[in-house]
Amino acid sequence: MGKADEKQAPVRQSVHVDCPVEDAFRLFTEGFAEWWPLPSCSADEEEPDQCAIEAWVGGRVYERTRSGEEREWGDVTVWEPPSRVEFTWHPEGRRDEGQTVSVEFQVEAGGTRVTLTHYGWHLNAVATCAVSGGLRPGLAGSKPAILNQRFAGFAARMFVAA
Repeated sequence: MGKADEKQAPVRQSVHVDCPVEDAFRLFTEGFAEWWPLPSCSADEEEPDQCAIEAWVGGRVYERTRSGEEREWGDVTVWEPPSRVEFTWHPEGRRDEGQTVSVEFQVEAGGTRVTLTHYGWHLNAVATCAVSGGLRPGLAGSKPAILNQRFAGFAARMFVAA
């Protein structure tokens, strides 16, 4: 068996956010367009406008261009608010790639632990945005950062200590 055939370990990112688990789940899913780095992680590099996660099993993860064209990035396979959401991931349009993103939300002292696990990330032949931290795909050695920088920063702005 060659290296290309070996099973790759999933990429895991975990971060603490200072908000209740229900709010963390809502911010991740309903607020997806607010924290996802769309300008650098879009299927349409020229005119990305918004992105969304539809709130049901069978719903889409997709982006919409300024001209109204929609590009599907994945399908929601698990919808268990406020503890878990899971979806297939194929922003390049290839459904057969076998990529899956699972996000778990667990109550933790003072807030919520959010853990994102990206399975099959290596199947696209280049690093995907979830792996490259919002940098253009293919940048070797970049650290996972979307969850830690983008989502955690968004959650912090939404729940500034009163």
